[in-house]
Amino acid sequence: MKENVFIVHHSEIIRKGLSLILQEYFKMEITQLSSAKDLSSFSAISGSTLILILEAQADLNTKAIDLLKKNNDVYLVGFYGETSEEHFDKIFDYQLNHYSSAIQIQKLIQVIRQSGSKSKNSLQDNGELTTREKDVIKLIALGLSNKEIADKLFISIHTVISHRKNITEKLGIKSISGLTVYAIMNNLLDIQDINPEELI
Repeated sequence: MKENVFIVHHSEIIRKGLSLILQEYFKMEITQLSSAKDLSSFSAISGSTLILILEAQADLNTKAIDLLKKNNDVYLVGFYGETSEEHFDKIFDYQLNHYSSAIQIQKLIQVIRQSGSKSKNSLQDNGELTTREKDVIKLIALGLSNKEIADKLFISIHTVISHRKNITEKLGIKSISGLTVYAIMNNLLDIQDINPEELI
């Protein structure tokens, strides 16, 4: 599946900087746009994995994004100023900000590429946990809050909550201690890594 990255930001410096960082690590087609309105020109793309890095505070062309989602696997990355804003969390799957390092950006793109390489439907059909859901369970078992999990995995709090809901539906386990036992029994976590006091 072809991979395309769209960097949409009013600042040319930010667009070019992100593009240079990505080109250093990945061989993907990268398109720089100054406005989300320009995404309409790419609505004919189909059968691709699209990573849209969008200026979080800008007006988003949701119609163009929805058209792209119809025929492609689309991942939305919000690029924030200094800090994220709660009301944007429901729009974006992942987050970056002005303080994100090149290594953090590289890791984020690797995470997206790995999640895009797995068939979502086959995982949902058999009730098997996705790699990302296993990551979330491990961090829950280690006592991290939703905010800490979101920061560690470069995703929004809304996405963490969504993963937790899916995990509960698939496993039927609601408690942190239950998820901890599941993580240990399924070799997602070494018992030595757990602080028992955090489970009380």
